[in-house]
Amino acid sequence: MKKLDTFKILAATVLLLTATAAFSQVDNRSITDTLTKGLKLPTRKETGKKILKGVYRFTVETDGTVRDVQVKDSMGFGVDEEVIKKLKASKNWKVVIFDGEPRRIDYSLPINITLPKK
Repeated sequence: MKKLDTFKILAATVLLLTATAAFSQVDNRSITDTLTKGLKLPTRKETGKKILKGVYRFTVETDGTVRDVQVKDSMGFGVDEEVIKKLKASKNWKVVIFDGEPRRIDYSLPINITLPKK
């Protein structure tokens, strides 16, 4: 393997780590709040749970749009479908720039929702 190839692999690894770090807990909280606002949620009594947890994977394209939304870990109770709709409709995501070019990036977004008591 050439030194340049090794450098590009290392740079791509740093890019992935940087992009992941850029998607911080503050961003996660903001995104989660936006995605879950207005969702029709089941009650604790209906689910037998206090918190619903789910993980969603998606790709942010070079134009800031979202595609390939998938459920990695399901919340169930019809919540996944609503989260997927909102993710697909979301726009203007931050695009990762690498070597002066915009790049697609895959994200994994964990979402925890504390259910209402009634």
